Amino acid sequence: MNSIFYSVITLLLLTFGVLVLMRGLNKNYPDAGVSASHQQEPMTKEEGEDHFSSLMNAITPVWYWRVNHEYIDFLHATIKRMTVAELNGTPGLFDAQRRCSDLNSAVYKYYDNIKKRCLNGEKVSHSDLDVLNLRQCFREFSLEAYPSLVALVWPEYQRSPVKPDDV
Repeated sequence: MNSIFYSVITLLLLTFGVLVLMRGLNKNYPDAGVSASHQQEPMTKEEGEDHFSSLMNAITPVWYWRVNHEYIDFLHATIKRMTVAELNGTPGLFDAQRRCSDLNSAVYKYYDNIKKRCLNGEKVSHSDLDVLNLRQCFREFSLEAYPSLVALVWPEYQRSPVKPDDV
């Protein structure tokens, strides 16, 4: 029984010694646990604006803002002038409009969030989750949701399929 007790005490002392040595080594490297993103100095407001501008120019598809303005004009010309009976009379119209509205709102939400982060000095990368979500919203809205909505309201004016690589 004494040998088990002394063995446990010896193991605890050795573990304590190793932890003290590890702590001492970590003091020589104060930034050991800090990620690379936190080591950079925050950008100034002007640098943040420039970074945000270049980031948005790099990720926004060339056709997106044209499609967005077209969607707003389409809403004013059609959906907002329809009666409830007309809206309910077209199967899937309400859901298609809701999807477009949600995606359009998400674009502005991600856009504002990224802008705020950049102006606060953070350098947002192209692989950031908000940037990836914004890119997905751009594509889904302009290539799927909006064309589907137009096809429901004006089937004779529905746009031919667009290949982003051809634009």
